[in-house]
Amino acid sequence: MRRLMLSLVALAALSTPAFATGGFSCAVKDRNVTFEGEAGFSYSLGGILNFRGSIELPKDLARKGLDGKIALDPSFLTHHWLHDGELRLLVHAESGDNQPFAALDFVMMTKAGADDIGYEGTYTLRIEGADLDEPIRREGKIGCSVG
Repeated sequence: MRRLMLSLVALAALSTPAFATGGFSCAVKDRNVTFEGEAGFSYSLGGILNFRGSIELPKDLARKGLDGKIALDPSFLTHHWLHDGELRLLVHAESGDNQPFAALDFVMMTKAGADDIGYEGTYTLRIEGADLDEPIRREGKIGCSVG
């Protein structure tokens, strides 16, 4: 009996709780931008897992080095927020070496709908370039699925 009790105490002390994970997927395709992004996340205190996606600007907005489809990985996700029914992302990209300076910031802010799965909101796109006197700014609507 004593051995059983010690075993149960040791088992309880060594057990760790299981943490659930989920994921999100967001997309928009309009006259300003084509964006797709997805990632996993932990419902506990963990962060975003394996962010990936793409962003593409139309020819009239694209600057050299930001033209064409840009494959996104976690290094492009410079800020994120998933808390209390809000999902916010900041994606940042810059032109590469040996190219004129160009940068884009894609900021999306969404809120959960009644079902807590569909998130709707807006995005703001800011484009800077060596050839621009002022940054270009565009806005639009975006939708996400979170679960």
